[in-house]
Order: sequence, then C-alpha cells, then structure tokens
Amino acid sequence: SGYDEIKRPDRKNSDYHSYRNFKLEDFELAATELVGRGYFVVRFGVKANKNFKSTNPKIIDYANSEFRSEFMDIYLGAKCSFCISTGYGPDMLPYIFNKPIGLMALPLGDLRCHSKRILLLTKEHILKKKNKKLSLSEIFNNDLAFSYETEMYEKKGVLLKDFEKEEIKKFVIEICEISESKKNWTKEELKLQDRFRKLFKKNIEIYDYNKKVKKPYFKLHGEVRSNFSSDFLKRNIYWLN
Repeated sequence: SGYDEIKRPDRKNSDYHSYRNFKLEDFELAATELVGRGYFVVRFGVKANKNFKSTNPKIIDYANSEFRSEFMDIYLGAKCSFCISTGYGPDMLPYIFNKPIGLMALPLGDLRCHSKRILLLTKEHILKKKNKKLSLSEIFNNDLAFSYETEMYEKKGVLLKDFEKEEIKKFVIEICEISESKKNWTKEELKLQDRFRKLFKKNIEIYDYNKKVKKPYFKLHGEVRSNFSSDFLKRNIYWLN
C-alpha cells in the first residue's frame, strides 16, 4: 500500500486489494537461508511501508535505500540469479531477462502458468463457516479464482491463510535449486505436477470468462507449463481435486 500512497495519491484507499499483502518478517527465514547458500538478498520495491531489518550485510533493503533508481531496477532484473515475487509488476524485469521466478500470488486463476521458469504458490482458501479448505476446483466453482478485491473474499466468507515462515523457506529453496539446475524431481513430485497442470487447464477452459472476468481478453493462458510448489502439493493432496 506504500506504493499507492506515494505514486497514486488519487487513490483514497488501497484496502480494496489488501488480500495481496504479505508480512515482511515472514521472509526473514528464507532470506537467511539464501545468504547461507552464498547469495545476496535484495528486497525490491519503491518506498515500501516497512523496512526489511537485518543485521546481515548480505540482506539489503534496496526498496528503502538511497541507491534505488529506475536504472538500477533494470540492472537488478537483468543480473539477479532468480526472483521471488508476491505478484508485483516489476517481477517482469527478471522474467524478460530469462530469470526463474518464484511466484507467490493471488488470485489463483490469474497466476502466470505459461513458463517452465515460473514456480507457483498461492494461499490456502478456507471457508470460515464450515472451516473447510477449498480445493483448486472449488476455488473456481465458488467464483474466487478471479477475485481481485478483498471484499469479494469477505462476501464469500473465505479466509486466505498466510504462509508459514518455514513454508516460504521451502518454496524459496525449491526455486533456488531450479535456478541452479540442482532440482531432482522425484516420481511422486512429477505425478503431482502433472495432476496440477491438467486440473488447472481443465478449470481455466470451462470458466465463463465473458460473464465473470472483466478483462479485455478472452483467454489468459495458453499451454500450462509452470510447476507448483512441490512441498505444498505433497502436504495438501486435497487441493488437487
């Protein structure tokens, strides 16, 4: 929301998409893990609300630093090893420079699934009244796959469960290993990924875009090529229904 306040002052309230917000401190464990693997971690953005506080000199809060510039944004996108994104627009910079992207974002139906360079993760959707976790198909069936406003989740009585710190760490390790070509896919993981791609494609194809998605295009995805977090799929088999 800090970006809206500075760059888009005409918007009086950014709460309409607060569902996209993440807790910055939940990324500390993953950042420390990457430093231990020999990386520098650069927190991207423009004038973010909170500082990414760390005593480790290899964890850099670039977003709130005096060194931030548009040229440096392009440079970092071109030179980074990979990118962890929560669905912010500038993640397309590393993408166009062929960098792997670990995309943790919402809404489910709008996830970029067209590239093998993208690893996906989304929040669990919990129907509060029944304390029921919704599967991938149920998210589509409940018209939540393209919910772009917080109010839409609230009206459906759905809680979006925040990621655990350890969950984020495992996701980051997976995209790290993919970027280093060190990811050894097990037979179980390959089967789960195949199930995900087929199920996602099925739901995308039967969704009524014209009536339910206010977008200037008819079809969002071509071939579904991206993988989903292996750790998430193995722990949440219910989701692949």
